[in-house]
Amino acid sequence: MRLGPKRPPFAAGVRADGSGVARVVRTTGIAAAIASMAPGLVVEEVDVPGPPTSAALRAAGWAEAAVLLAAARGEPVVTVRSPAGATATAEVTDAYVRVRVECGEVLDEVVLRSYCIGAVHMALGWVRSEGLVVDADGTALDLTIRSFGIVRPGDMPDVEVEMVTSGGPPVCGSDAVFAAVAAATWIGQGCPQDWPTGRK
Repeated sequence: MRLGPKRPPFAAGVRADGSGVARVVRTTGIAAAIASMAPGLVVEEVDVPGPPTSAALRAAGWAEAAVLLAAARGEPVVTVRSPAGATATAEVTDAYVRVRVECGEVLDEVVLRSYCIGAVHMALGWVRSEGLVVDADGTALDLTIRSFGIVRPGDMPDVEVEMVTSGGPPVCGSDAVFAAVAAATWIGQGCPQDWPTGRK
């Protein structure tokens, strides 16, 4: 937990036309990931003390960009198309999360559904409650699962997953679900400036 790579910290502002500025901790490949979703964002990489970061974590960079673009549009039901070509639509309420995912040929419905539910869980925590406390030198201080603010299973809303089989080879659909649910969650909260939105 202390030494493994983390998602690069990210701060940004975007206009309705998709232009804006994203400041992100210097991470190999992160600027390209952001540009794959939001070519209108100017990416400024900065050096900040903290744990190592990686662009290889779930949808790192492009999911943040997708959330910003969706918020600029302000639509409560969000559709995201991933750089890999998957499409996910998400509707988030206090009682349920509905997702529709299209990611080429569905090879195994049980596995895809499981990954999508996991992506919903991760997205809700990412926006609402998850965080990592570091000291002034960037050393991680949180070392327990409970301290990370991960959504407890009992606090999860009902999740409905609709899978649409389309032509073409299978691609990862759960990353698109992750980004769409995160965007719909944030928009539903009124787009507060700081994440996690519910953690003090």
